[in-house]
Amino acid sequence: MGTLLALQQITEGTDDLAFERQLNARYQGDLSAPPTDKKNGKSTGLREDSSSDSPFALESELFPADSKLVPERWKGDEWTAEDVERINSFLDPSLDDRPIAPHILKGDTLRSGVLESNSLALTDVPPRNKHLPISTLKHNLDRVLFSPGVHWLQDPRSRVYNFSPWLEKIPKVNDFAFERLAGFIKSSRDEDLRTLAKQEGRKFAGSTSSLSGMLSHIYFLLSEFKDPDFSMMSQHFKSQPSGFTSGQRMPVTAALVYKDGVYAVDSHTAEFDDPDKNVLTWMGTLLEHFLTKTPEKFKKFLRRESEPIQKNETPIMREAFRFSKSKEFVMRSQLDCQDHRLPGTGVFDLKTRACVTIRMDILNFEENSGYLIRNQHGLMESFEKEYYDLIRSAFLKYGFQARIGNMDGVMVTYHNTERIFGFQYIPLDEMDERLFGPTPGIGDKVFTKCVELLEAIVGEATKCYPEQSVLCSFETKLPGKVLDVFVQPMEWDGPEETRPISKLCVKLDHRLDNELVKASVAMRAVTEAWTVDYEIMRPHLSEEEVRIDLSGLNQRKMRSLVLPSSVPLEDAEQYWTNLSFNKVMSKEDAKIFRPESFSLATAAIERYRELAREGRLISQRLESELAGRPKIVLGEGIYEEEESLFLKEPTHSVGLESSPSESQSSLAKADDNAETRPSST
Repeated sequence: MGTLLALQQITEGTDDLAFERQLNARYQGDLSAPPTDKKNGKSTGLREDSSSDSPFALESELFPADSKLVPERWKGDEWTAEDVERINSFLDPSLDDRPIAPHILKGDTLRSGVLESNSLALTDVPPRNKHLPISTLKHNLDRVLFSPGVHWLQDPRSRVYNFSPWLEKIPKVNDFAFERLAGFIKSSRDEDLRTLAKQEGRKFAGSTSSLSGMLSHIYFLLSEFKDPDFSMMSQHFKSQPSGFTSGQRMPVTAALVYKDGVYAVDSHTAEFDDPDKNVLTWMGTLLEHFLTKTPEKFKKFLRRESEPIQKNETPIMREAFRFSKSKEFVMRSQLDCQDHRLPGTGVFDLKTRACVTIRMDILNFEENSGYLIRNQHGLMESFEKEYYDLIRSAFLKYGFQARIGNMDGVMVTYHNTERIFGFQYIPLDEMDERLFGPTPGIGDKVFTKCVELLEAIVGEATKCYPEQSVLCSFETKLPGKVLDVFVQPMEWDGPEETRPISKLCVKLDHRLDNELVKASVAMRAVTEAWTVDYEIMRPHLSEEEVRIDLSGLNQRKMRSLVLPSSVPLEDAEQYWTNLSFNKVMSKEDAKIFRPESFSLATAAIERYRELAREGRLISQRLESELAGRPKIVLGEGIYEEEESLFLKEPTHSVGLESSPSESQSSLAKADDNAETRPSST
């Protein structure tokens, strides 16, 4: 840039015209005597160079005699010191004070190494205590495991049920007695996990839920945000976004809780985030029991005033877990379900997937539960839409969790919080192919390298504040060249703005058979040896600059909530205070109302709500048409209606008519902008 400026000033300055001519003369070669091709005697059109190792030795082959292309070549004396000084005199001295380009990192290297291993990263660790047996599917749902694709609960054309109609309507979350379950135990409160870490000589311990977020951002760095593969999707999605969703790319924060030489990794939620008020957090647990228990056993978990909770109803043994170890970690994974006919351990995860309207407008779930899945394919109201969103927002997390638990895959239940539409079993191999491509074994290689890099990063992060509990925030921003890690001590008595802070940056280089290549090329390699050079550095930034960077990260973690359509703005605080699905936690323990966390419904949200209202009308019309007709179950005949196990359904007030919805294409394209914080369901 500076040289061009200098040359421009030379050519424009009348006093320096002679100097310009001098420069031109030095760089004009003599092309008047072209040599002759020694083989055929034709002129090559090029001036011969006497040097045997000249870079222009092959010019006669590149530019034959009949070619009209003549290469530009400069030939002249080396610049003298006076020439250089003369050129520099035209440069703007202020250019020397420019900051370093943002993509060029300068800092002190704390650790570097090579990720070489391609073998499986984890080995089993026997549990210390007995646990409950792993659940199995009920209601003949095991058929889903051995037949690819989506299985409708009820065929939309013939209205024949493929599974028991008992599954169609989901109990209300507030009717389920979660307090009768053992409950989730954080890694830092799991004494078995901490004891196993000490027993195995490991410094870190964590669960699938607390580790998958950090592993995801390490993958973004490893792959440089390689897009998933959507080639199997229908033409409806050819012009839709092909990258990961904003929710999937959202920064994550983990708490590394120190005790007795072991750091237990917990998921950390900010003050503006309250999972207890997210219906999907609880819906996942409810549906796990709904699918793995008979109606008679499930009834015992419904809350009745006439059936007070008995202390002896709490399970004595804990849920089934797999414990495994890597070089530095002991990891814990809950085992949801098992069928020994599946490959390997036969264990698989149960995942419940709420429809797009619920995920994008979570607080309005009661109205949005009118949304229907009506088709196999299409931009909206289809299983294909939900599968497309799974690839972009959930498969990466599912894959990490399945490998930590040594599982064969996941069984997904598609629902709208009020009714179930269908089921799909997705093997781990299928998720790998969607995420990484068809390269054999690429999923295991990616997982191993991500785990090894995680161990290196948290090892350096804990050195920032030794033998203290710390908060670690991870973020890989597009285009995926650098992973930023912010570290702060958890315990701090002073003002928040004076809490100590450190920033680490992680960079990678990929090699195939020791040759530098791009990440996308390395991930397609089959026979070549894939190694990754990593460097963890502390960037040369002031404390103020680091705090500004962390503030930006925290802003990117926030997602606005939209009040339900039935709640006026003046009642927002009362609504938020009363909203709770956790009957054990007191209102005093709930996170406070923050007006800045809420926003008005966007045009996309309003269109989702309109689709839900239309779906409600369709459901009511079908229910009226089918009233009194017998329900036919495939392979079983007429279904005999049992007494409902659920409390009376609330009535929904909707208008008799609904205006047409906006185009489905615009709805699908608005998903990234309307997305709320990602859910585990």
